[in-house]
Amino acid sequence: MLIPLVILAVLSFAGGWIGIHNRFANFLEPVFHLSETAATTFGGRAATPRVAEGTELETTLMAISVAAAALGFFLAYLLYHRKPHLPERIASSIHGLYSAVANKYWVDEMYAAIFVKPLVAISTLVFWRGVDQTVIDGTLNGGAAGARELSDEVRHMQSGNLRSYAGWIAIGAACVLAYMVWMGTR
Repeated sequence: MLIPLVILAVLSFAGGWIGIHNRFANFLEPVFHLSETAATTFGGRAATPRVAEGTELETTLMAISVAAAALGFFLAYLLYHRKPHLPERIASSIHGLYSAVANKYWVDEMYAAIFVKPLVAISTLVFWRGVDQTVIDGTLNGGAAGARELSDEVRHMQSGNLRSYAGWIAIGAACVLAYMVWMGTR
């Protein structure tokens, strides 16, 4: 993980150094520059080069960022290289604040209590047991049980006896004839 972070730090430094005082703010200005004729034709106004704005504020903010980074480097050197016993003493002297920071202000625990646990409970009771087991599984299992019962009843019709099959055909033909006569009289 160290190598990607070093590469990102170097690229960030180089990108920030290149961007000082808006060196590239107007880099593509000549490409998108509209002439007076084109600006009038398209209902706009001719583009004019922008003046670098806020360079003092930008320089001040960069100086503050560099100072904060230097302070961080100095504190890390002091606490972890020069006096490695000092962080433990500081942590023991401000135990409450240290505990809050070490546990990330218990945000994860609050998030779990407010969102995760209720969502898991609702998912278990409503979605899993209610919808999945009762509705979906119940529908499929009920359909399978119905098909099993129907097939148990219908399989008794298949006896292998030719006279029995002829009887079922005669009963079916009689039902078809009765239906056709009934429809014809209506």
